[in-house]
Amino acid sequence: MKLRPFEIGLVILFVALAIGSLVILSIYEGGGKSSDDIVVIGPVTIWGTIPQEVMNETISKIAQSDKQYSDVTYRYYSPEQFDSSILNALADGNGPDLVLLPHEKLVDMRRRIQPVSYESFPLVDLRNMYIDGAEIFALNDGLYAYPIAVDPLMMYWNRDILSTEGFLTPPTTWEALLNSYFPKLIKRDFDRSIVRSVVAMGEYDNVRNSFAIMSALLLQSGSNGVIATDNGRYQVQLQEARTGNSNPLRVTADFYTRFSKPSNTLYSWNRAFRDDRSVFIAENLAFYFGYGSEARELERINPNLNFDVAEIPQGASDTLRRTYGKFYGISILNSSDNKLGASTVMFNLAGLVNSEQIAMGSNMVPVRRNSIAGGSNDKYGRVIYQSASVALGWLNPDREATDRIFSTMTGDINENRRDLSQAVNDSVNRLEREY
Repeated sequence: MKLRPFEIGLVILFVALAIGSLVILSIYEGGGKSSDDIVVIGPVTIWGTIPQEVMNETISKIAQSDKQYSDVTYRYYSPEQFDSSILNALADGNGPDLVLLPHEKLVDMRRRIQPVSYESFPLVDLRNMYIDGAEIFALNDGLYAYPIAVDPLMMYWNRDILSTEGFLTPPTTWEALLNSYFPKLIKRDFDRSIVRSVVAMGEYDNVRNSFAIMSALLLQSGSNGVIATDNGRYQVQLQEARTGNSNPLRVTADFYTRFSKPSNTLYSWNRAFRDDRSVFIAENLAFYFGYGSEARELERINPNLNFDVAEIPQGASDTLRRTYGKFYGISILNSSDNKLGASTVMFNLAGLVNSEQIAMGSNMVPVRRNSIAGGSNDKYGRVIYQSASVALGWLNPDREATDRIFSTMTGDINENRRDLSQAVNDSVNRLEREY
């Protein structure tokens, strides 16, 4: 029987629809084929600085419904151990397939990471899905990590010290902290030796999160930070501001070091103190600037410490709220021998449910907008989630090198080895050589 053109078209249409239906059924759960039949994951190794228990629990839960994840393993390294461990492993040819790291290691690890092209994951989708700070992983040639979590810098405050001096809430601006709170909270002897400190700033080496504090001040001052260029290089613009302030790094260094100068009215800290977290736990420090993930640890160390957490102060005239955040993301390495399986695991761990579990299990904040919008019922979580939404980072070359440079800068200023401008300019020159 000879078919007319119209009838031939209908036959072709029905055949196409039938094939399409089979494809859809094979992809989605409940169809003729499972995802296991489509992608064989194989052994995948992950290294990172997220706690071992958190990752093991997440991977185990996935493995309950997908047995292939029984071959996915995670190995924890402390931030201090990670660099040497991965360099040795890559040199021996037995490095991991994936890494789960903070953005502070991005510049150093960049040449070893295989970025995801913006054709497969458009930048507009990244911006719609994640908070602004997560864009730290989006460089000119692709996305270098799928964002997982953020740990924002917070201000911890001793409720007993403040209430005793008549303060029921912590300061929300630096001006209020300096002008209203500081004069009542500071306790010094007749020789100006500090009995009770207000804030631990000024010195670098005995302030646990000195890098994060200075970074937060830089961000609040409008610093451009460090710009990744098209040729794989970096432009250090810590001294340049988007608007207003002409030298954010100079303003930051000047403000930060005032608290360690005995001649200054804000004298509150010196190198004779132990680290600031220990002093806060001992109840001899009114405010401690620490990451949101530290709250539970403070409770554990001193169950009797009556403290709370708040956003770090902002400038009274600031129109934008800013704090520093340590962003964690998962990346695939160029050296992986199982890129297909590793990519499948990476996408799965970066998904909504699993990334939330990793973030919350690590006492951090998920970076997806809808996760943060849902809020937290944790007694510290509500304000930490709010801070996460305004957290940003910057592309430092290497944390150890940056710490040495910032420590030298603050030391030079405190010891009058260089004046403020010379110390700041020297630190920028030294940073530029590290990229």
